[in-house]
Amino acid sequence: IINAKFCNGLLSDEEEIELLRGASAVIASGERYPKNVLDSLPDLRVIARKGVGYDKVDVSVATSNRIVLTVTPNANHEAVSEQAMAFIFAVAKEITSRDKTVRSGQWIVDSLSPIRGSTLGIVGLGRIGRDLAVRAKAMKMNVLSTEPKPDIEFVKNNNISLVELDELVTEVDYLSLNCPLTEETRGIINMKIFNRMKSSSVLINTARGGLVVEKDLIEALETKIIRAAGLDVFELEPIDPGNPLLSMDNVVLSPHIAGTDIKSVEDMDSDAIMSVLELYQGRWPEDSIINNELKDGWQW
Repeated sequence: IINAKFCNGLLSDEEEIELLRGASAVIASGERYPKNVLDSLPDLRVIARKGVGYDKVDVSVATSNRIVLTVTPNANHEAVSEQAMAFIFAVAKEITSRDKTVRSGQWIVDSLSPIRGSTLGIVGLGRIGRDLAVRAKAMKMNVLSTEPKPDIEFVKNNNISLVELDELVTEVDYLSLNCPLTEETRGIINMKIFNRMKSSSVLINTARGGLVVEKDLIEALETKIIRAAGLDVFELEPIDPGNPLLSMDNVVLSPHIAGTDIKSVEDMDSDAIMSVLELYQGRWPEDSIINNELKDGWQW
């Protein structure tokens, strides 16, 4: 078993292949697993991904090569939803800009935006989206969501309105992205969507940068089509030093750390290891496995 946390996407494909050569399982972090890498690792049986995103793994090739792909669905959803709420607070209460003005000797006391009574739209009502919805409700926010396979009981119990994306974006004060990046969701937030949003609305992205057409977001922020953004993820990571987002006062940024607080890191490590151990011992942790079609006949 190899723990790949040290490569974290910084190695070339050739270096990654050499690191993993002969390994039966890998505890995966942010590194890529494209076809050429997977085809070069005939001994690999399991990729245990820490976190819930797996867009850096070519799932179809992994499945063809009978490599089981697992994630840690119960480990970091609370950390991500906390970060999304932190962005909402930071924008509504202007935390970063007020800090700068006080430090510069200014004492600006004009009114801030209330969070209570505002409307949060959640794109994706999985574990993260549901956890965020509960926190938003506790803050007396109204919650709308778009979700193709909703937990109807949860939706009813928490008084959440389910609407299509085009309707959702017209009604919300905060739009939080909490869905996976797939071919269907890539670039779903674009200028067409921004033009439908209120000029006072805020985009929160703690999911994947590829969900948003970044050049459209930059234009929307520069021209005040939307008010602000809180971003943990970007099209290119680490972010390019020349990216206009870095110089915007109406943007709050963090370096793709939403899912990695101290507790969630420990939980992701232990859950990923447990998935490997269960598979090695002949058990099938179905809730953690992405390509469950391998179940019949799969062997270590």
